[in-house]
Amino acid sequence: MSKFLQRIGVGSAAVLLAIAGGLVVAASPASAAVTCGPPAPDKDGTSAQVINSVSGYVGPAMRTGPGHNCSILVRPPWGAWLPMNCYRYGDSVNGVTTWTAVHYNGYFGWVSDYHLSGYGSMQAC
Repeated sequence: MSKFLQRIGVGSAAVLLAIAGGLVVAASPASAAVTCGPPAPDKDGTSAQVINSVSGYVGPAMRTGPGHNCSILVRPPWGAWLPMNCYRYGDSVNGVTTWTAVHYNGYFGWVSDYHLSGYGSMQAC
């Protein structure tokens, strides 16, 4: 089972139903309560590469929290490797509702897991 399916809580039975042609819907927490600010101290110890480039942008927004209402700190370039801390649920980016706290160029902020290889950190904050 993929890391992404483990994180969103889809069990092997749901994967089997999906393979058999059944429809599986995984709900995620509402993002209305997104708060901006730093996460807990480092937990993960691994890195992810910035992927899924978007035309017209230098890189994805690294924000002060896991939501579109949080300020942009910097835009790490496509292909950069970012040390990861942990993930939280937040606003959806192309259907992905988890964000990982990362370090980049002296900044510590949040990037949508849509833009991180392996869908970001596997450690919850």
